[in-house]
Amino acid sequence: MERRFHVLLAVVLVLSLTGCDAVQRKFTRKKKVVKAPRIYQIKKYPVRPPAELYKKHYSYWQSWQAELIQVFGQNSKKDKRCVEEAIGQLKDMRNILIPSKAEELERHIGRMEEARNVILRSQLTFANRDSLRMTFEREERVIRREFAYDKVKDSLRKTMEEEEPPKLTMAEGAGIESQK
Repeated sequence: MERRFHVLLAVVLVLSLTGCDAVQRKFTRKKKVVKAPRIYQIKKYPVRPPAELYKKHYSYWQSWQAELIQVFGQNSKKDKRCVEEAIGQLKDMRNILIPSKAEELERHIGRMEEARNVILRSQLTFANRDSLRMTFEREERVIRREFAYDKVKDSLRKTMEEEEPPKLTMAEGAGIESQK
């Protein structure tokens, strides 16, 4: 019995002195690797004239509105995307206009947002689908008639830098600015 104990003690001693390298590596603490922070280079873009920006947003709005009217009711994802983009372009157009003209456009944006809310709640029925299509068509006609570039070129801001940019809502990215 004593001999077995001495043999066992010798085996434990030999194993502890030599050790298993894989086991030692497994249980030793590893140093934490600190990643270098990412550095983003912010490019200063040239300020474009308000007339050019308005024409760009107006043409984008036309294409999204036309697509919305054309495919409305066929695909709910497409409907949501088209109405969101059309409203976004209208809001960008509003930001380029002087405040009095922007208030006029705001009424039309409100009507489009009411229609968007019905679409987002997925409450499209045959009855309100036709009603919404007529709303989109009516808003398209009115905006084309009253807010085409030729009609509002005298109502554009002189420069985009002179006035404070509009405050963003949380959905439009206000959370990003607060993190800076």
